[in-house]
Amino acid sequence: MTLAAAVLAGGRSSRMGQTKALIEIDGRAMADRVLDAARALGADPVVILGGDASELVVLSAPVIPDRYPGEGPVAGVLGALRHFEGVADRVLVLPCDLAHVDADTLLPLIEAEAGDGFSQVWVAATERLEPMCAIWSIRAVDRIQKRFDAGERALHAVIGELPHVAVTVDAAGLANINTPRDLDE
Repeated sequence: MTLAAAVLAGGRSSRMGQTKALIEIDGRAMADRVLDAARALGADPVVILGGDASELVVLSAPVIPDRYPGEGPVAGVLGALRHFEGVADRVLVLPCDLAHVDADTLLPLIEAEAGDGFSQVWVAATERLEPMCAIWSIRAVDRIQKRFDAGERALHAVIGELPHVAVTVDAAGLANINTPRDLDE
């Protein structure tokens, strides 16, 4: 089975005041840190989905335009799955603003997915579900499309309607950087 990865970078970064994907943590852009973690798990191909391609061209993966710009995370997941149809069986979808994610953080998702022919989503969980960090089966794309076309924009609602597994991961690896204060901390 083929695992691809999409790092979502289409948000406005309004709370941060600058493009989060390009913010450097220890000399490396956050989006590149996320891409590195996906590659370390064997994801290939990997892409950046959304955002300003002329600005994000400096990152270590091709930038794919949003199919549904401004429509939120369900649209991002749907766009990633549509992009990889016929290329991959499953897609690891991650946000671009995970400063401390690494392969060890994400490995439990890979382990849970291995050999599970029933589930369609393997979603990270800390003390709660982390719907922006999940492996999605390409088989789920038509159901997601129907929910999206019906107006659903809440990712947790879409996950709840699909056969899924909540997979416990290290919370520190999924810490989001959303504001300048988060960055300082």
